[in-house]
Amino acid sequence: MSSRKIHYLSLFSFSVILFAGIFLNSSFETSVRAAFAVNPTFNATKGYQYIANQYNATYGLVRESETIPTYWLWTDNLLASEVLKDYNYQMSANITSSIKVYTSNYDLDYRHPQGVLFNNVAYFNGVTNKQVNGAVWYSDSDGQELSCGDYADIAFLKSMYLYKAGKFIDAKTCYDMGASMFDGIGMRDSAFNGDGQRYSTYKLALWQIASNVTGYPIPKEPMMIIPFMQNQTTGGIYTHYRADLTPDSLTNVETTSLVIMAEKGVTHEKPAAIASENQHLEMIKWLIGAFVVAGFAILLFKNR
Repeated sequence: MSSRKIHYLSLFSFSVILFAGIFLNSSFETSVRAAFAVNPTFNATKGYQYIANQYNATYGLVRESETIPTYWLWTDNLLASEVLKDYNYQMSANITSSIKVYTSNYDLDYRHPQGVLFNNVAYFNGVTNKQVNGAVWYSDSDGQELSCGDYADIAFLKSMYLYKAGKFIDAKTCYDMGASMFDGIGMRDSAFNGDGQRYSTYKLALWQIASNVTGYPIPKEPMMIIPFMQNQTTGGIYTHYRADLTPDSLTNVETTSLVIMAEKGVTHEKPAAIASENQHLEMIKWLIGAFVVAGFAILLFKNR
């Protein structure tokens, strides 16, 4: 075969590959846009029911999912106890009580990045899963420190923690790092490839929660994606999904709880640092007022 024929054949092959790539990419983008056009809504009632249906009175805890009989003290049950306050307060109280019993009996320390969601001290280190007894487990943040620039969930959780501490510049930096990982479909962070190039639904929920707490902006797409991940039968939320918005994992209590928290729209919180400063200013105002009153009293006494 002549060199000219080889050249033309190469150009033809390249053109076919290029056209196929453009066509497939266009088809993919079209399918995603079409999916967004459907615009489903999240059914919170079914979400609550899903969590409540995982409750086992023998343990006083909820299991991870309908197919996984593991009872995570945290994060699953801590999240469930918080969320269920608005749906089944007695069940919420039972879960809280059970967590306290296990924590006391087994001398457990709560160390986890999600501590910020409960106004506890948060630990932003790698997490190790540890067995308590039988089917009861917990997650312990006892590893190396995790960076805002690597993981979207850590970025959003840490941004809330820093914001509540009054470190607004650092909080915004972490928040922006997390937001920059959104590629229009999901959070493409350092865990993306390790998860088989699947997106994590709970990271979108944490983004919304962080926005609710800090008041920092968030686009509309993340909360438009989440309803696609709800199982219409059970009400649970799938933890992972593919680029075409197809769920690719099981539903579970943790993700469903975080989505409910995000959907509830927790109001913009006043940081502890600002609250403390306001209390200090109020005290100063009170003291000034007291001195003024005392001064007038002395003047009146002298003029008698």
